[in-house]
Amino acid sequence: MPLPPLVEPVADLPPGEVQRHAHQLILAGHGSEAQRRLAAGRVLVVGADEVGAPLLSHLADSGVGQIGIADGAPLNPWDRYLGIVGPGPASRADAWARALSDTYPALRVVPIEQRFGVENAREMIAGYDLVVCASEDPARCRLVDDACAEAGVPYVWGCMDGTRGRVSVFWDAQGPGFRDLYPEPPAPYFRGMSGTLRLVGAWLAVAMATEAVKLLTGTGDPLVGRVATYDAMAGTCVLVPLRRSVDAVRPSRLTAAEPFFGLLSPAAAEAARESTISVEELKDMVDAEAPMTLVDVRDPDEYAFAHLPGSLLVPKSEFLNGDAAEQLPRDRRVVLLCRMGIRSAEVLAVVKKSGHPDAVHLGGGIVAWAERIDPTMPTY
Repeated sequence: MPLPPLVEPVADLPPGEVQRHAHQLILAGHGSEAQRRLAAGRVLVVGADEVGAPLLSHLADSGVGQIGIADGAPLNPWDRYLGIVGPGPASRADAWARALSDTYPALRVVPIEQRFGVENAREMIAGYDLVVCASEDPARCRLVDDACAEAGVPYVWGCMDGTRGRVSVFWDAQGPGFRDLYPEPPAPYFRGMSGTLRLVGAWLAVAMATEAVKLLTGTGDPLVGRVATYDAMAGTCVLVPLRRSVDAVRPSRLTAAEPFFGLLSPAAAEAARESTISVEELKDMVDAEAPMTLVDVRDPDEYAFAHLPGSLLVPKSEFLNGDAAEQLPRDRRVVLLCRMGIRSAEVLAVVKKSGHPDAVHLGGGIVAWAERIDPTMPTY
């Protein structure tokens, strides 16, 4: 059902905005009042990657008056969504702030070149009417939800999973939250990665921006208490009700774990402590034709995209759920590798537990190999 608008409308639209938003101004059920509410709206966007970047564009193009961008990560080539962000080294937040300011003169953009964490969550949210976050890190999503519940502001959430996307609105004053959808805390370490269809990120961006517009203006039926799941390959969109869980307790203080994306489990960290080699060391071994077996533990599609010559593909799942560790040769060194050295360290712990006499993993993975040994190798 429609909810009261989050903001009061400004008296008049900024110069030039009437013509820019003419189609929305003549839209029945939206009109001048809703557009002036958007001009008064303040939205914090956490993350400016393949979902956050197009989301920023759609929020700005809709007429939102102020957008905060919380993302201190460096801008990567694949972050230059549709070529909107210009060249040059910059953080995602700074690059998008400059690009949006150039395109939308009436928009106030606030770059926040920090990671959203327990220590700065309250400060980041203060002064914003709602928060939008589509992080691939469930610990960060949980923290955003807790911080928004404490501040009393709604949280537009979205996530990607291969060729599917999910969207909902969590608002403690109106309905269930992230902890009701995911009662258990996330695992304390990264468990691997999978590919995603970038177009799903664009769908998520539009859907999440639409939810933000509905909340700011008090129009439509926001996804409070419902989760929308879009399956790009099946061409379906399903709505599933979400209810408060009797076991979900909203903490009185921010206790969510720090984002864990990229960290190792204790067993993997211990295994890698004395058994990590650099890409330079591996290059020396390859040049010297040292006896070894290179084992790539990524998924087949990743391996097909880029791999080291002579490497053998044995996905991580075959070590965790099968007997791949027992099948490794024991008369030579085994070098495990993956994209950045995370999954290979997890597999290394399994291989060492099996009693292999000489197993190591490649620190930095094939990304480091491409950066320091073979710049012609494609990365992702």
